[in-house]
Amino acid sequence: MQIAIASDEPGHEAKQRLAAGLSAAGHEVIDAAPPVQGQIRSDYAEQVALSVLRHDTERGIIISSRGVGASVAANRVPGVRAALCSDAHSAHVGAKVEGMNVLVLALHSLHDEQAQEVVNAYLNATLAPIEVIGGLPPRRLQRVFSHIRENVARDLSVTELAQVVGMSQYYFSKLFKMSTGITPHQYVMRQRVERAQEYLRQTRTPLAEIATQVGFETQSHFTSVFRRLVGATPKHYREMHQGGGHLSDPSKQESGQKSATAA
Repeated sequence: MQIAIASDEPGHEAKQRLAAGLSAAGHEVIDAAPPVQGQIRSDYAEQVALSVLRHDTERGIIISSRGVGASVAANRVPGVRAALCSDAHSAHVGAKVEGMNVLVLALHSLHDEQAQEVVNAYLNATLAPIEVIGGLPPRRLQRVFSHIRENVARDLSVTELAQVVGMSQYYFSKLFKMSTGITPHQYVMRQRVERAQEYLRQTRTPLAEIATQVGFETQSHFTSVFRRLVGATPKHYREMHQGGGHLSDPSKQESGQKSATAA
């Protein structure tokens, strides 16, 4: 199973231990908000929720010292059902009956063995279907996601995205935000930054070229957006990024697993 996982700073070590166990059990674990320069992204819960919404992963797990806050943040993304669970029964019923696709674990209320029991109960439960009320229909939303992913290197206007699903620009923008919690422009910026992270990890391509390859008109705009979303400049991200470990970054899944959603 493909699982998105993230934590706040206090929960980082617990997340690493849990991810190691899940990977050893044969799951594909993706860090939805990997730390940069030792800092955890403040939107870690939202990143897990968006990963599940995009069908990049099948389920999500959040470990936080602020479990209620993380649940609230994840639930702001329509189509996501996140809940704080402290026992195996609640986790199993939450997934099987309520369609809980993001499990939230409170760092200070669970020891490792108990957390593993809760996670196993959650993952072993068949996920109940989720009825999404409002926003873009799921198939249309996935179609837009796919179009952005395949054309992120060029200019993408809201008008063009609206045409992908045959809607007016105003109506499309309204429904897209209802479905994702962010505007089409904000989503495109995030996708460009994710693609840039992949290039920065895997190549020595000059920053100006990467900026162009991911759709930014200038390197300064690229740097500004990247720093705001990631918490570091592209140069520092390249210098400090460490490969390996039990978790993989979501942008490594750029091709292959995402094509299956045929958004």
